[in-house]
Amino acid sequence: MSKDSKNLLERGLDNIQPQLSSFIRAQKTSSLFLLLSTIVALWWANSIYSASYFNLVHTPVGLFFGDLEFKASLKHIINDGLMVIFFFLLGLEIKREVLVGDLAQPENRRMLILCALGGMICPALIYSMFNYSLDSQIGWGIPMATDTAFALGVLTIVRKHIPASLLAFIVGLAIVDDVGAILVIAIFYTEQISVMHLSSAFALIAFLGLASYAGVRQPLFYITISILTWLMMLKSGVHPTVAGVAIALTVPARPELASGKLLDKAKSIINSMEKKPKSVDVLGSKEDHEKVLKVRDVAEEASTPLRRWEGALHLPVSLFILPLFALTNAGVIFSFSSLADSLQHPIGLGIIFGLVLGKFIGISGACWLALRYKLGSLPDKINFQHVVGASLITGIGFTMSTFIAMLGFDGQPEQLQYAKTAILIGSILAAMLGTIYLRVTSTKQNNE
Repeated sequence: MSKDSKNLLERGLDNIQPQLSSFIRAQKTSSLFLLLSTIVALWWANSIYSASYFNLVHTPVGLFFGDLEFKASLKHIINDGLMVIFFFLLGLEIKREVLVGDLAQPENRRMLILCALGGMICPALIYSMFNYSLDSQIGWGIPMATDTAFALGVLTIVRKHIPASLLAFIVGLAIVDDVGAILVIAIFYTEQISVMHLSSAFALIAFLGLASYAGVRQPLFYITISILTWLMMLKSGVHPTVAGVAIALTVPARPELASGKLLDKAKSIINSMEKKPKSVDVLGSKEDHEKVLKVRDVAEEASTPLRRWEGALHLPVSLFILPLFALTNAGVIFSFSSLADSLQHPIGLGIIFGLVLGKFIGISGACWLALRYKLGSLPDKINFQHVVGASLITGIGFTMSTFIAMLGFDGQPEQLQYAKTAILIGSILAAMLGTIYLRVTSTKQNNE
């Protein structure tokens, strides 16, 4: 359809569509949605309408088939169901980074792994020091995690003052960090294991891996087996989000059609369409419609399921699933006494110092040692000062830290209250300190 043949409304939408699309897909937009959901949850839980908030979060939702019944609270459906999709997307990103990203280069991989290990071990040790020999020591995994969405959102504030490669460095760091968090969840936050269901889940994952190796690429096949795997993992006692990551690692990453054959097939179809005496009519001509579909199929064969599914899930996860998780989990009741209690309790102190000080010491210290003994190298345009700022930013542990806190303090509302409050305080402090540090150091470097 030419521009002149479009009506007034279509021309108006064409004018605003590029800007709207850019806004929706921007990293800062997903961070903004997550922040707004957190603010709404905090306001709602502390307003005169707080009862409606907690009633909604714990509202039972279910499916009934005769005597068969599946029922869970809205909060559990989000945490054990929708968050599996987030972890699936995370698994796709991990696989891509290992194959072709920063983690594919040995020198960068060593540096990222060492920094990530320092950023996990040091916060866990600091938390354990505050909670040594207490029942609350189970929460040692809480300050280990980094919230990638919030961290990248905060970095956009100082984006003009930092190299673009620092964003990629933090993404790689967060991905290795998330791998560690997933292993911690699977190994240390599982109380009872059903060997039969866990074996069934692993068998289904192995089946998906075999199917991927055999060249199976139909989305419906992966969706069906993935749902069964999720159900088996849910019944096994291991948190079902682990299934999301494991399934993602089986998704095919190779194109079905080589790039050379892609061009040949596409040119052949397009040339046959150009030879027609009349213009292409996809609505009136079935033949033209089928040829256009063939071009689409050829493009799909030349792409990879990993890239396609990662692209398809990015917006739903960023703009719907993560904000929904924040809305249903960030509703912490605040008061001066609760804040004071959190700041004095070993749980709160361990989390705050772990996120702010632990991440800083662990990541910066590991980077310094790696550079000192030539165990790894930093990407171009990144110096040690940038890593120090990044180590502070990675102390933003909101989503993953909250998730681990809910597993560790399940059925312990008072301890969970301390943990959630401390996560918010620690994340805010980390964001402020990291932003200020990067802004000040970039100003000094520009003046020198």
